[in-house]
Amino acid sequence: MSLKLRLKPFERVVINGCVVQNENRRYTLTISNFAQIIRGSDIMQDEEATTPVRRSYFVIQSMLLDPGAADRHAPIIASMMADLYAAFARPDIQNHIMQSMGYVAERDYYKALSSLRPVLDYEDVVLGRPKGRPSGHNEQHAAG
Repeated sequence: MSLKLRLKPFERVVINGCVVQNENRRYTLTISNFAQIIRGSDIMQDEEATTPVRRSYFVIQSMLLDPGAADRHAPIIASMMADLYAAFARPDIQNHIMQSMGYVAERDYYKALSSLRPVLDYEDVVLGRPKGRPSGHNEQHAAG
């Protein structure tokens, strides 16, 4: 199954750690096999990683953006996620954390980020933050 990315003029996308930038007009890019993809405008910035869940999300995103460094981040994210699991008593939230870690173990970082999004939303509720997602909420993923 293919994924079609419609890129705006000058839009950037990261595909398996490689930054691709569109030229000055709209363009459709077809991804025909599995790839880790995130639009440049959706990448969470370092300064946005201000809470435990956001920091975990940022580390997983870093693994997606730099596959060569993923092994170095693996023990870090395992420890962070274990702490999150212990911190949240709600079984549904713990389930999302476990799903995310399962996807990290499979090196499917897009799905790991997707599984962690409900935890981000819940953390915002617990912290009394306005509802909204960080940058990094519209990643794309292709599987072939």
